[in-house]
Amino acid sequence: MPAGRGSAEPFHEQLDARTRNLWEAIFRLPFLQELAAGTLARERFAYFLAQDVLYLDQFAKVLARGATLADGPQTRQMFLRHAANVARVEEQLHKELAPHVGLDVHAARRQEPAPVTVAYTDHLLRVAHAGSLGELVAAVLPCYWVYARVGQRLADRLPENEVYRRWILAYADPDFHRSVDEQLALIDRLADAAGSGERERMERWFARSLRYEWMFWDQAYRHLGWPV
Repeated sequence: MPAGRGSAEPFHEQLDARTRNLWEAIFRLPFLQELAAGTLARERFAYFLAQDVLYLDQFAKVLARGATLADGPQTRQMFLRHAANVARVEEQLHKELAPHVGLDVHAARRQEPAPVTVAYTDHLLRVAHAGSLGELVAAVLPCYWVYARVGQRLADRLPENEVYRRWILAYADPDFHRSVDEQLALIDRLADAAGSGERERMERWFARSLRYEWMFWDQAYRHLGWPV
């Protein structure tokens, strides 16, 4: 059942409540538990970073599409700024951490993306090109929101491992959280103006992306590859 339009509760809070089981599953992931403890195997984190490089290349395209669908200049500028931030993360965070885990970022880009990476980015691109602005925001929101919450949780007790500390602090950074807040405010505004059918699709794409977030980290933990 889609979130009720007449509720006084903001749409993003309705989404949060309806996907509580998915959030809890994410926080229980062995990948994140071990990263927080500083015991995550270097190879698993390197796999994750390599797939994140490939994922963010496509994610930036989805944000650029958001700029073309924007309903006003402020929203357009927000999407363009967020797309530029993705490039900044790739240039700074990935290149900064990659050498410490034995990852060649340029070589990673030449690889075939892993199955979950392909499925997740294909989902985002399809929504971006076949759906409304509200649907696009609902699909990309988990990538923002999950990392903000994970960063916030793990920053309370940072591991001694310097690579993992730097990764956590990047997503606990107030600048990143401001970008998340912008998307949360946008989805509430768009949901208020949407019809019941569009709101139902927004909820569906949000939950699907949230599941893919779980799968993305699980893929890295298990080194999931193509079966044939």
